[in-house]
Amino acid sequence: MSKEQTAKKERFLREVERQLLRKGLDSEMTEGGILNVKWHGQLLCDVDGDGVVCFPSKTVMGVDADASLQTVIQIASQVREYMPIFARAPALKAIGLEGSYKILADFGDAVLAGRLGKKGANFVTWEWDFDRNGVHMGHYFIEDYAGAKRDFAARSRLIEPQRLFSDKELGVIRNACEFALADDATLTYGDETRLRSIQEQIEILLPRNQEQEQEQEQRSEMEQTM
Repeated sequence: MSKEQTAKKERFLREVERQLLRKGLDSEMTEGGILNVKWHGQLLCDVDGDGVVCFPSKTVMGVDADASLQTVIQIASQVREYMPIFARAPALKAIGLEGSYKILADFGDAVLAGRLGKKGANFVTWEWDFDRNGVHMGHYFIEDYAGAKRDFAARSRLIEPQRLFSDKELGVIRNACEFALADDATLTYGDETRLRSIQEQIEILLPRNQEQEQEQEQRSEMEQTM
């Protein structure tokens, strides 16, 4: 493996490490270029320089551990997607803009930008000024890459905003599916199959531990305002 490839893999793993730390997951880089991810002091999984997540034969078991494992898989996938984009993205030049952002996507009146920092990548969407020399109305997503992409798709009109559901709305839909599957005796086999498929899709988009974290944050915000 060339020095350039080795450095590229290390940058990828360091970014995964930073993003995992934001989610409260500890990890440690080995001399062999593998990221050991731990959950409450126990080995949860490994991430290699290509973004492959491997599970040890005696991995931690349990609902919470499984949710954390899904978080690792999601983060590794997202970092593997956006790091090459950062590498080739042009700098965002806008009057009055503070910070060194790069243009990750640009369509219509909207721009998706990001920057790599010591604590991990941050993402934001803006609308261009009429002369495209400046930007305004920033929506800041911190590490939420998926949320920034959805917002960019809506602001640029690449997709109708009405077709996008917020995480809270997805949670409501999932709960409604669970209620119907448990209590509605009139459902046909086809209805049940479609509802379970919807549940599975939402589970990929919104892992339960992520929903619990958001609920805790909302409760904390409410307590602070009381």
